Amino acid sequence: MKKITIIAVVVLMMFALTGSAFAANSLSQGSKGISVGMGDSVFGHAATPGGTDVTNPVVDITGRYFVSKDVAIYGGFGLQMNSSDYEGTYLSLTFGARKYLSTNDFAPFVGGQISYVSENMKNQVGVKIADITVFDVAGLLGAEYFFSKNFSVDGAIGIGLGQASNDVNNTDTTYIGTRTVGVHANFYF
Repeated sequence: MKKITIIAVVVLMMFALTGSAFAANSLSQGSKGISVGMGDSVFGHAATPGGTDVTNPVVDITGRYFVSKDVAIYGGFGLQMNSSDYEGTYLSLTFGARKYLSTNDFAPFVGGQISYVSENMKNQVGVKIADITVFDVAGLLGAEYFFSKNFSVDGAIGIGLGQASNDVNNTDTTYIGTRTVGVHANFYF
């Protein structure tokens, strides 16, 4: 059994090293990319901390531009419009910057992000049940792995400070807490 485990580990390491050798990302100043992802905790958890209004996990689309080989700025949005029993609109806008600590195929980074979220919803009888606005600032630590020079996957965690207000029940809250910033598939050109 030990021999099979050792052989499996060696084979997996060989595939990992081979994949890494062929990846060789081509990022440089002026590189551009598009990211598609989900899982940002501002968007995927209760709209207000302690609240019961759960926001649907909306896929966000982000554009990225490298101002230097190891610094990128980005901006993106998420949009969802509901109709049927519950009607509503969800909009998120995100802006941020990343400083890559390494420009190899495995590229850890630190960054900052500002997010604005607006959610409005009416129930089946037309009564407004959500009118929520969130403004959030987060510091991030994450990593990006390049499978090829034009494709990568990244994820990040961090700490965020935010302000949320719900005009339906006239509540406001300020919060600080940990953040997940989801998983993104990145396409560079």
